[in-house]
Amino acid sequence: MSQKVQKYVEDLFKGYEETPALQDFKEEIISNLLDRIKDFEIEGMDSDAAFTKAIGELGDITAVADDISRQKRNEVIGQMYIENKVEVGYKHAIGYVVAGIVFLFGLTVGFITYFSTGVVYQGISALVPFIVISGAAFAFLGLTQETAGSFPMSKIRALIYAVAVGGIIFGLITAASLYFMGNMGLHAVLVTFLPFVIPGIGILAFLLLTEKSRSKPWVIEEQKIMMEHYAKKDPQRMAQGGLLSGALWIFAIGMVILAGFKLGIIYAIVVFLTAIALQLFIEFWVQGKSKY
Repeated sequence: MSQKVQKYVEDLFKGYEETPALQDFKEEIISNLLDRIKDFEIEGMDSDAAFTKAIGELGDITAVADDISRQKRNEVIGQMYIENKVEVGYKHAIGYVVAGIVFLFGLTVGFITYFSTGVVYQGISALVPFIVISGAAFAFLGLTQETAGSFPMSKIRALIYAVAVGGIIFGLITAASLYFMGNMGLHAVLVTFLPFVIPGIGILAFLLLTEKSRSKPWVIEEQKIMMEHYAKKDPQRMAQGGLLSGALWIFAIGMVILAGFKLGIIYAIVVFLTAIALQLFIEFWVQGKSKY
């Protein structure tokens, strides 16, 4: 009977990652099953009936094994994260410092220009080249740097990203500068906005859609654990939450743009914060209605 119980338990957990915790768990189950079978045999049951009734009392113990296996994998992933931490190289460190100095210098020039002239658009115009250069540099440096979780991107592809980011920043800041000039209408703002921001967004969208995974193996393993977790969620509720989120942010972006141009930046910020609060509510709703 002991071999029969042991084989049953081993088959039950076949495919699970063998860990010390899981091995202890299996030994405990075997011991409890044997004790329970002995109790039933004392009550007059034959061995087969006692075995069948004992295993029927186990319930869904594989859920416990799932938790043990997942906990072990999380421990391994955490250890791999610590072991795979990558220090910032000298070239990237110098690049970050220089880009940060250019950014701060640009802000300083912009504020000096504004306070010396009292004209908003001149202050904005003064910082354009510095912000564009530093923003593009940060994008390039961040993408070409190896991190604990990802490998570096090729320099050519990262350069295209940087150019797109720089174009978007240039379009946004220039459009804002023209808006504050006063004698420029909304059409002049859009004329500056469209040829830089829209193409930049299009390039970023293309790059993101054609992006290959740069994740390291331990990150991929962590993503598998997350997928296992979300697989227990109600897919219908998750789909509904996704549709609600999409509709919310399409509406919110439109309202932020409208409020920014018509009412002022403060109202645009209020709309954005309200959208974030609604997004959190949607997430809470989806989590609360999920099936575990």
